[in-house]
Amino acid sequence: MILRNVKLGTEYKTLVLEDGKIKEILNPCQEISGESIDAKGCIVIPGLIDVHTHGREGMDTMDADFSPLCDAYARAGTTSVLLTTMTLGIDDLLRVCHTPTNVAGAHILGIHLEGPYISKDKLGAQNPDFVRAPSLSDMEAFGDIVKMITVAPELEGMTDFIRRVSAKCVVSIGHTVADYDETIAAIEAGANCLTHTFNAMPPFLHRAPGPIGAGVEKRIYAQVIGDGFHVARGALVSAYRMFSAERMVLISDSIAPAGLPDGTYSSGGLAVNVKGGKIHLADTNTIAGSSSTLLDCVRTATSFGIPFEDAVRMATLTPAEMLRMDDHKGKVAVGYDADLLLLDDELNLKAVLIDGEFYTNNL
Repeated sequence: MILRNVKLGTEYKTLVLEDGKIKEILNPCQEISGESIDAKGCIVIPGLIDVHTHGREGMDTMDADFSPLCDAYARAGTTSVLLTTMTLGIDDLLRVCHTPTNVAGAHILGIHLEGPYISKDKLGAQNPDFVRAPSLSDMEAFGDIVKMITVAPELEGMTDFIRRVSAKCVVSIGHTVADYDETIAAIEAGANCLTHTFNAMPPFLHRAPGPIGAGVEKRIYAQVIGDGFHVARGALVSAYRMFSAERMVLISDSIAPAGLPDGTYSSGGLAVNVKGGKIHLADTNTIAGSSSTLLDCVRTATSFGIPFEDAVRMATLTPAEMLRMDDHKGKVAVGYDADLLLLDDELNLKAVLIDGEFYTNNL
């Protein structure tokens, strides 16, 4: 495919896509034979990579029915995902981990286990009935599909667990009451990320810097929910300043009711209310995941004053680097996967390309 008249950065280019890759990036004056498609000056960015998302449009990772879910992600501009589980029973988690992932739509890069090795004192919207102690035998049974796991460092035996598991997947710190020293120990054992920074963890205080202070000091990655509700503007921009676009990862943390009308739904076996774009547990004011797409989060970060290029990086190249997939994902560059989004000047989604072919096209 030849895609003419795309805006890449500040310049207009022609993209040549072949065998699912970006084969060439040409200047408009360079001649090339073959039928081409006019992108009409749309901004081109890499397809978005969401490393923390439970579902959307009534579908949940825990349903273990990935085809319609990945279609929903792709239509919304998320072209690669770590499908994220809830803290539920081991049999349910095994079922998800052993479900085939070769489906159309968004590429499934792996599974993100959010729990079950978390703190009952920082559950958020997780189910307390299924919290358990860390288990290497569990991890062996889950298999290599697990590319990220969220854990609470303060749990007994967790330091050794992290040391063993971090060789195979990203260990992220979250749903925790760990203090600064416990977090430093976890990072030194191999943990390399914070799960939904600020949410479900101790705050960053001047005499008790906690996980956030430890994360900044050790230069690990930091997931931040960019829906504008979970993290206020000042905190989101502060996280960007502290961690930088090279270490901050925008996530949606979307759950099954995302994209559905206001009402009461179920998520992880718990009742949740959707109202005005916010999702809360039905019996408390606890925020229970988001209703945003990752592209919504990029737009929100941009509206908060973060440069568009950095907002895009935090949803593309930075998560690709964290997952060690940056040799083929996260850039509009020769040799990289031709998973691309075309946006108009108001950042409205006009087209999605996956493996060099149009998945949606509203040019």
